[in-house]
Amino acid sequence: MRSKEQLKTIPVNGLPQRLVRHRWIWLVIAVGLLAAMPAFVGKSWVSLLCEILILAVAASGLNLIIGYTGMISFGPAGLYAVGAYTTALLIVGVRAPFGLAMIVGPLVAAVVSLIVGWFCVRRTAVYFALLTLAFSQLIHTVIYKWYGLTGGDDGIIDIRVPSFLSSIGSYYYFTLACTVVCLLAMWVIANSAFGKALSVIRENPGRAEFIGINVRRYQLMAFVIQGFFLGAAGSLLCGFSHSVFPPIANWTKSIDIIIACLLGGMFHFFGPFVGSAVYILLDKVVTGFTEYWSLVLGIFVILLVLFFRGGMAGFISERLSPGRREGS
Repeated sequence: MRSKEQLKTIPVNGLPQRLVRHRWIWLVIAVGLLAAMPAFVGKSWVSLLCEILILAVAASGLNLIIGYTGMISFGPAGLYAVGAYTTALLIVGVRAPFGLAMIVGPLVAAVVSLIVGWFCVRRTAVYFALLTLAFSQLIHTVIYKWYGLTGGDDGIIDIRVPSFLSSIGSYYYFTLACTVVCLLAMWVIANSAFGKALSVIRENPGRAEFIGINVRRYQLMAFVIQGFFLGAAGSLLCGFSHSVFPPIANWTKSIDIIIACLLGGMFHFFGPFVGSAVYILLDKVVTGFTEYWSLVLGIFVILLVLFFRGGMAGFISERLSPGRREGS
């Protein structure tokens, strides 16, 4: 039996209970610090923070199927690009309002996720992963070859945003607000009955089916939800960079999103956010000193796998919950 003090340290969604009880306070503090950052750092760092937030939304969305459902996807970049290109085409092609384009982008990504997911969830393990990669590369090929619609390798440029979002500082606050809304929505989903069912499927799909959970339906729903948030991240990127190009749909972009999940810890809700910050900062800082960025990243990932198997968030959680390592 666990003592009352030990029970206080049992983790919930990767965080000790004593922290979960005050999650709103921690959230307000974190958002407050992020909101204050532009007053203390230069524009280049504000731009860097925008990149971190955008990657965090994408990685957190992907984590709904990797960390919570146990489905390894190699093709998040395709859905990410669908959101970005949909927003870009609406703004540049049909002169749609920026707000409308930002909403439609994730919705179209969700619809595409429904189509792609319908095929993918019929396979498991490595076959599911390869199918997601195949569909992502298919999307990349369509974007790259369909010059009449997407501009091919020329991409779509001169994407205009409203005047009140034209400065990097104002767009940062817009991105921060969207990130908070997305993370709150994902937190609600992860802690709902639906999210608990996904965790059951992750642990034992056969037993989940036995107790009455329609495994494929839940997996498809999770796939569509992650597609929506990947599309939301793509739409934010569209407004941030004022342009979109085919490489955002390529498998290399998928690796960026997947590594952000792994670095932070895919079994922790805030793991992808931590991983995104570490990944972007490593990229920008290391490339300032050496051109061998991939070598440094490879060494970092090896050390992470060997000594921090739960990711950065997992390591922090273990340090904050000493009772977790005590016997039951």
